[in-house]
Amino acid sequence: MHDSLLNLIEYTPVGDIIVLALCIIMGILMRQTYISGSKTRYIIIMRIVIGAAVAALLNMGFRMLLYSEDAPPLPIYAMRLLSNVFLSITLYQYLRYLFGPLWIPQGMQQRYKTMSIAVMCAAVLIDILGTVFGFGFSLRPDGASPGFNVFILLYVAYMGLILYMIIHYRSRLLRQVFRGLVSVNAVSIVMLGIQGTHGQVSYTTLCYFLPVISLIFLFHSNPFDVDTGAVSSGYFEDEIRESLGKGVKTLIMCCTMVNFSKAIAQSGEIKTEFYKFFRQNVRKGVLYHFPGERLVLTIPERKGVDYEASVQKMLDDFGVSYRKIGIDYKIVIMETSEAVLDVKDYFQLIEYSESRMPFNTVHRITEKDVQGYYDKNYILHELQDIAEKKDLSDPRVLVYCQPVFNLTTGRYDTAEALMRLKLEKTGMVYPDQFIPLAEQFGLIHNMSMIILNKTCFAIRDFVEEGYYIKRVSVNFSAIDIRYDSFCQEVKLIIDRNGIDYDKIAVEITESRSEADFNLMKQRVTQLQDLGIKFYLDDFGTGYSNFERIMEIPFDIIKFDRSLLIESTKNDSSLYMVKTFANMFHDLKYAILFEGVENESDEDRCIMMKAQYLQGYKYSRPIPIEELREFLSPA
Repeated sequence: MHDSLLNLIEYTPVGDIIVLALCIIMGILMRQTYISGSKTRYIIIMRIVIGAAVAALLNMGFRMLLYSEDAPPLPIYAMRLLSNVFLSITLYQYLRYLFGPLWIPQGMQQRYKTMSIAVMCAAVLIDILGTVFGFGFSLRPDGASPGFNVFILLYVAYMGLILYMIIHYRSRLLRQVFRGLVSVNAVSIVMLGIQGTHGQVSYTTLCYFLPVISLIFLFHSNPFDVDTGAVSSGYFEDEIRESLGKGVKTLIMCCTMVNFSKAIAQSGEIKTEFYKFFRQNVRKGVLYHFPGERLVLTIPERKGVDYEASVQKMLDDFGVSYRKIGIDYKIVIMETSEAVLDVKDYFQLIEYSESRMPFNTVHRITEKDVQGYYDKNYILHELQDIAEKKDLSDPRVLVYCQPVFNLTTGRYDTAEALMRLKLEKTGMVYPDQFIPLAEQFGLIHNMSMIILNKTCFAIRDFVEEGYYIKRVSVNFSAIDIRYDSFCQEVKLIIDRNGIDYDKIAVEITESRSEADFNLMKQRVTQLQDLGIKFYLDDFGTGYSNFERIMEIPFDIIKFDRSLLIESTKNDSSLYMVKTFANMFHDLKYAILFEGVENESDEDRCIMMKAQYLQGYKYSRPIPIEELREFLSPA
């Protein structure tokens, strides 16, 4: 019936079959490997793949009906029109995809969309009118007439607009990405030209589909890990954001295992055990691989499923596997929650919880953990603000102190300055909450100088009011010692407050670093020449090297409470601690025992040659202004 068309245009289904095969393969791989990138762009890519597949199928159906005997005309017209419509939609989606990487302004995006949709609708209307009035594609008794094909102009317009956008906004693309986009589109145009000169239409859909493949290579990566089945962490936030948008709760389980990537890559036994665990426990979840050997599993929750039982089964099975492979771990479990204010906070909340856990434990995040996480962020923000302002009288930094009893004079004439924060949102913040943060982010030095300044100010007031105070010690860290300006800063602050240098003592802990040790020797010598005393803090905890202690001329050795407790265990322990104390006493060091809580502790310290006692028996830490209550008149 329609044989005359064969003499006008040649067609074979091979091009559409290739497009269909590519679409199926791309759809499968994208779904199974979680091609990463923006979730919005991922959806657009899938729409392009589906649109191209439908266009190819309709085009094959149209050609089959066209060449068949006695095929009804309506399905032929419909399939031809829909094939062109879906191919137009594919090009439109390709255009939309480029808005992201080209950073097209929102207003300009809307113009491009409106113009593209208007032109597409006009093309559809003109094509229908062409069929009705005979100037377009039509079926006649003597055969089929291609007539005027308005969609060719539409495709040319789309390709022209796409190339214009790529070239016009090329400064927003990496040079390699720009060249890749232009080259692939140029190849498609050349293929269309070659096809046209040979009177072919077999590869039309393929020519317009080829640029889509370049998007996958240029803007997406394949994060699928063949050892674990985990996908890139970049997709995690997109999934959580989408789940929250739909109101779907998601179960999140994070497992951190020491050197797991290396272990699973090298051990067939571990890999087998890992696969066995996931086959038994994971059905609908997605596994993500984060830095720091963290595997994060997300499972959207559905009604009627007992997730508590599922989690418990996973933990039980994991325990069985752990006993076989023996890799240390930390497991954190939580659900998406309105209490977590931002999608980016979920993983950071997991890291925060992990940092507070011992290995080989499981922790379920609670509202208290969430609040603690936000408090930590708030405290860190305040610490950064304090450091930036460099105000040595910053009211947020408070000086507390603990009076020290001098056994020689029978008076409280020394004390240890202690750091506190008082913030608007959290109130009083204690050292264990903010000092690790300040040290981690390099903010501790300014805090130390604020405490020194406020301590000197208080000492000046005490002296002017007629109280006798021998000295107050201030804690400094190894980070403080590393500053070249350390000694000069200490001297300037003491001078500014107009007090004698011997009213201040510096407390430092012994360092394991050779460089820090050498710096410490220099700092001690420089400041001791001014009359400043030095305490070795926390003797008896962690690392102690007697040779190094002897090299630095400390004035006072502070015995940690752990040694006092040790001395109560048995005669051997008492002998050991007493021997340390006698040795330092014979070497002319003054000895201070920390953590004295009762008369028994006090008697034991006196027996062990103590000269100074500090602890709750005498006073808990108090605001430095209240130290007046312990001081005697000069």
